[in-house]
Amino acid sequence: MTKNDQYVYLRITFCHLPFQSKWLYIGTERGNVHIVHIESFNLSGYVINWNKAIELSMKKHPGPVVHLSDNPADPNKLLIGFENGVLALWDLVNKVADYRYNCNQPVHSIAWHYEGKQFVCSHSDGTLTIWNMRSPANPANIISPHAKVPAKGVKPEPCTPVLKVQWKSVKSGDPFILFSGGLPIEKASQTPSITIMQGKTTTVLEMEHPVVDFLTLCENPWPSNPEEPYAVVVLLESDLVVVDLASDGYPCFENPYPMTFTNPCTCIQYYADCPSELITEFYSAGASILNRKKQAYSQKNWPIKGGRWGACGSSNTEVIITGHADGSIKFWDASQ
Repeated sequence: MTKNDQYVYLRITFCHLPFQSKWLYIGTERGNVHIVHIESFNLSGYVINWNKAIELSMKKHPGPVVHLSDNPADPNKLLIGFENGVLALWDLVNKVADYRYNCNQPVHSIAWHYEGKQFVCSHSDGTLTIWNMRSPANPANIISPHAKVPAKGVKPEPCTPVLKVQWKSVKSGDPFILFSGGLPIEKASQTPSITIMQGKTTTVLEMEHPVVDFLTLCENPWPSNPEEPYAVVVLLESDLVVVDLASDGYPCFENPYPMTFTNPCTCIQYYADCPSELITEFYSAGASILNRKKQAYSQKNWPIKGGRWGACGSSNTEVIITGHADGSIKFWDASQ
């Protein structure tokens, strides 16, 4: 980033680009928010300093910026989340904080309801807090999705942090709250998962690998209208999973791309000019295995568009065979 033709070095902790905006909001480790024009990539002179955003009586540094988002109903109001759980709703025009919130728990993620009247925060203790924008004193609701309800006077069951939360609405029906993490500590190390809450129903989708990130796909891109979610893309350490939110039981979409390197490759062999009949038999054997798995897949087509095979393909029939640490052998068609 540049400012007055000079480089400015800042450790970035969060970025937010509002819908159809040319201004990128950048939160830093120091707790300040900078604004960058995305076409010139120059820093604006507008800086939101942490000591202006938080309560004047609070002298302790709130930590890095962990969240930035504009109010869906008013893009001039920017919600700033700090690591220690302090939040500020900043008026970009008047350069003041309209409201300040104290979560009393470190914050990992925040998501707005599309009406702009409420937002949900995820916390280190596995809880979710829902806040009314105009009532900063206390949260409207505290949810412990996976903690057992304790007896009176007993502390709730400890859970892992909820690392990310999203709040998506539909025109007819209850909204979705999706999040990663938040499981009881004894289960978390064994079961990476995504949790989907809708109305009174809570569904835990177990994953085969640790969750890196997830993103909800929606029919409507406008932030101030119901988003109409139809799928959630989950990036795992060794895979990419897409879940169908519009079908009963939340089945996965069949992935058209090979995500099969889940075990280290121990050996590899290349063969050229293979008999075409051999390639056909490999495809036939692979198809029989896939057909047995398809029963659990969504009946809908893969929802992510983009990416095509190159126009130039090889006329030779080539095969690559890889051996893996788990004892499996995989056959790859290298003719494309």
